[in-house]
Amino acid sequence: MIRNRVPALVGNYTVADRPNDTALHYIVIHATELSYPETVTRFQTAHQVSAHAVLRGSDGLVTEMVAPKNIAWHAGNWDMNVRSLGIEQEAFEHDASSFTAPMLRSLAELILTWSRKYAIPLDRAHIIGHDNVPGRTSADQLAMHRDPGKLFDWQRLFDLLGIATPRIREPQVGAAVEVVANVTSVYVSPTTDSALIVPTDQPAWQHQVSFGQQFVCAAQQDGWTAIWYGGQIGWVKNPANQVLTQVPADIWQTDAEMTEIYGTTQPDAEPLTTVAAGEQYVIGQRLTGLQTSEVAGRFQAQPTVTQFNQIWFNHRLAYVRA
Repeated sequence: MIRNRVPALVGNYTVADRPNDTALHYIVIHATELSYPETVTRFQTAHQVSAHAVLRGSDGLVTEMVAPKNIAWHAGNWDMNVRSLGIEQEAFEHDASSFTAPMLRSLAELILTWSRKYAIPLDRAHIIGHDNVPGRTSADQLAMHRDPGKLFDWQRLFDLLGIATPRIREPQVGAAVEVVANVTSVYVSPTTDSALIVPTDQPAWQHQVSFGQQFVCAAQQDGWTAIWYGGQIGWVKNPANQVLTQVPADIWQTDAEMTEIYGTTQPDAEPLTTVAAGEQYVIGQRLTGLQTSEVAGRFQAQPTVTQFNQIWFNHRLAYVRA
């Protein structure tokens, strides 16, 4: 992995002292939708945006632009920015060829380096795409990004990270399942003639789930597996369990008539929506809420007393009070 250092404009990130002031939980993968030179220039000028590293497509060069201890402004969600490291790939969401092999190798090496240094687990609860980041509010959901998108090869990335794909097991109702295909569509009924499932507050492309995401099996029927997905039961074509396979995982369920879920763990969080009694979602990790501020130009973080379970609510993450 070849590297260089090109500092981002100081006004495009927040000075901090992570992980001393707050732990790092995520690595967020992006696609620039710009050329490498355009991206670097953008982060060096007053655009209020940055990432910790930019990867060049031609040779996998890793350009370090924000030190990991500082908070880059990359995720479109402040709480996620505080807890994460952001990597921009010189790539375009709708161009599979832009996700080059040298860049993917560098991406894997950088993730492994950061995973070891900051104890970030190598799974899809912690290694996520920009398209998995929730909005801070329900109104923000429609404006959230969709990169790196369905053409990014999550399966190959995890191969390079040395993480084996789970062995094939037939899903049982009420058990967790993991996506073992790179991307697959979710339908409202167990037939490809039915409509795609599209949550009302999400863009239409969110009918798809991607490699490594985990959900809860709600039903099985003739080579199809149903999952809890965004407050609904959605169906995935699952021949020979080659798309969804059962895995061990903790599952969250509430008996309350309605439970609020959130896109942030900050004290001023507004609910994204509610889930009903009986719905089930996989818990990716438990997080302590954070209250953050900036005093004399320095970031400060104070844990709150509220605990949150992180869940795969649909294509994006969400948080529910534990």
